[in-house]
Amino acid sequence: MRILVFSDSHGDVRPMERAISAIGSFDAIIHLGDIERDVRWLEQHYGQYPIYAVLGNNDFYSVRENERVITLDGVNIFMCHGHTRAVSRGTDTLLIAAKARECSVALYGHTHRKDDHTEEGVLIFNPGSCSQPREGAPSFGILEIENGRCSSVVADWIL
Repeated sequence: MRILVFSDSHGDVRPMERAISAIGSFDAIIHLGDIERDVRWLEQHYGQYPIYAVLGNNDFYSVRENERVITLDGVNIFMCHGHTRAVSRGTDTLLIAAKARECSVALYGHTHRKDDHTEEGVLIFNPGSCSQPREGAPSFGILEIENGRCSSVVADWIL
C-alpha cells in the first residue's frame, strides 16, 4: 500500500496536484492540517481514494479532529498536526501519544520541516510543507506499507 502524505499546504493546492500527477499509483492520501479548504479540494478532485485528515492550528472552522488513529494494512498510524503536541520543541510528547495508542507510526506537520526517523520502534514522520517550507524545497511524504511494516520517504524532487 502506498500513501501520499501532505501537510501545511496553506491554500496552495498546485504542489499537491503536481505530486499526485507525477507519483503514479497510490492507494490513499493523508493531510496533516493547515488548511481545511485544501483537504476539501483533495476530496473533490481525488475522492475516489480514501483521504484522511486532521485539523491544523490555522483550521478555525473545521469539524475534523486534532488527532486521530487510522489503521492501514494492519499498521496503526497516529496522526496530528503537532501544535497541540509542542512539536516545535521536539517529538517527545508525540512519541508518548503514539505509544499510548499502540501506534508504530506517528505523523505530524506544523514545523514546515522534514523529519523522518525511528525512535523506540515508532516511525516519526513529518513530510515538511508542500507550499511553504522553512528549510529546503517544498516536499511531501510517501509511506509504503508491506507485510505489516511501514517505510517512508520525503520527496521534494517533484515540487
